[in-house]
Amino acid sequence: MPEEMEVQQEQKKKGLPEIVKIVLIPLVVSVVATMVVLFALGTNRQPQNQQQEQAVTAPVQIKAVVIAAGKYQTFMLKGGRDVAVVDSLTLLVGSEPCRAAVAEKNDEIMDALATLFLSKEKFDLVTPAGLDLLKKQIREAVNEITGFTGEREKFGVLNVYIYIKAISSVQ
Repeated sequence: MPEEMEVQQEQKKKGLPEIVKIVLIPLVVSVVATMVVLFALGTNRQPQNQQQEQAVTAPVQIKAVVIAAGKYQTFMLKGGRDVAVVDSLTLLVGSEPCRAAVAEKNDEIMDALATLFLSKEKFDLVTPAGLDLLKKQIREAVNEITGFTGEREKFGVLNVYIYIKAISSVQ
């Protein structure tokens, strides 16, 4: 009997390392294989200087107010008989330098707006297509005045928000 107990204890001692080998070896192999694959493929992290360059070159969206809400500005339309009353004109710009240029060149922008409205008739401003064309022309004019053309255009005026309060006849 004591010999049988010794044999069973000896088998248990031998059995434990077998179980460890069966579980531990595949685990170690899988961890090593995972590490090799990760190092071979690399990571999704960019070097910090590339991240900073992208942050500098990525356009942001900043509002630049040309005509503040409630400050009604009238513009003469083609023919001189009608005026458009603009309640507000806000530009969405792609950079702080563009916003600063809009503020600095406000007189030139207002002159360009007056000239632009002088080429419009009342019917050009009451249709969605006419308003879209006006916004596009304002965006192009302001980008031209501020110097944000060509490749720099993405840092210039991105969108135009205009609220025309009324179009009225003048006598």
